[in-house]
Amino acid sequence: MNNIGFSPKQLLLEMYETDEKRFREITRLDDKEKSKYRELLTHLKRVHEEDKEAKKKKIKSPYTTNDKGKALEELVSFLLEKSSVFEVYQNIRNSTNEVDQLLILNHKGKKFKEFLNLPGYIYLSECKNYNKKVSVTWVGKFFSLLISNKSRIGFLFSYHGFAGSSWNSAVGLVKKLFLTKEEINQRTYIIDINLKDFEKIEEGYSLLEIIDAKMKAIRLDTNFEKFLELKHPAQE
Repeated sequence: MNNIGFSPKQLLLEMYETDEKRFREITRLDDKEKSKYRELLTHLKRVHEEDKEAKKKKIKSPYTTNDKGKALEELVSFLLEKSSVFEVYQNIRNSTNEVDQLLILNHKGKKFKEFLNLPGYIYLSECKNYNKKVSVTWVGKFFSLLISNKSRIGFLFSYHGFAGSSWNSAVGLVKKLFLTKEEINQRTYIIDINLKDFEKIEEGYSLLEIIDAKMKAIRLDTNFEKFLELKHPAQE
């Protein structure tokens, strides 16, 4: 890198941009990881589509509920581990509940904390394997789980996403729960990550970019995709 003729401001800006690019590089899937990810995503889609088709024809599904749950969990575990910033602990049980994935920032996560925008250092992740959208009841239960574990952000992974829209049902409850605290730094985020988001990751976005965009969308009550458009992988 040739810095001759750069002003102090330009040098500092370039150093910062280099750190941000480095962060994006390590948190997006590389070519080998993308190949494996496509396999997992293709399998997840096949399981759901063939199961749906079997139900439509009123014949026995080639896949069990456990098969569908495992397909989702394998995809989610792969994404969390390849994000590079989390220590991932599976199926953690305390005195009252079990958490599918407990996430703690690792060394790289702490180093790049300024680019993560995640509140705290401990996060919860749940996989909900349903043939329909995640209901308001499960969002409420997950909120209670977050509060009991003193975590201010949780990720609910599912195939169909949350039920409702705007201020209704599960989508609306996420917004209402976010507003239960007056101080912004005390509010709780519940992030819906579903098939459409899995497909965005296949396009080249990282899981963390989608989470960040959805956090902004909850704060501003707007469409999260607007924030992704600002940093499309193909334009970098």
